[in-house]
Amino acid sequence: MTAVEGLSETVSETFEHVQASLANHRKNCVALYKTQAQAAKLARKKKKTSEIVYTGEIAFGNAFMEMVSRVMVVKKGTGMQSAERVVKFVGAYVKFVNDKGAHSFWIHW
Repeated sequence: MTAVEGLSETVSETFEHVQASLANHRKNCVALYKTQAQAAKLARKKKKTSEIVYTGEIAFGNAFMEMVSRVMVVKKGTGMQSAERVVKFVGAYVKFVNDKGAHSFWIHW
């Protein structure tokens, strides 16, 4: 299994942990951010144009969106509590990434 193929599995595991409890969201944000940072390092060059294609970022984005899209189709009832936890996690993760980006921007400024 290549590193890009393993991203989907790693993201999926994080989303499984998120469904269990709201208490571990911060830990899962850090873990998912580390996965995203590692994925950002994966790239390849196109043969004809020598253009760099960030395959890891694309794979991470696809895996993340796949997990989110699975939650969006959950109907009221049995899986609703887990779905709500995932939605709250996604919001927390977006905030976490934005805060990280703003923090690193000011450090390098």
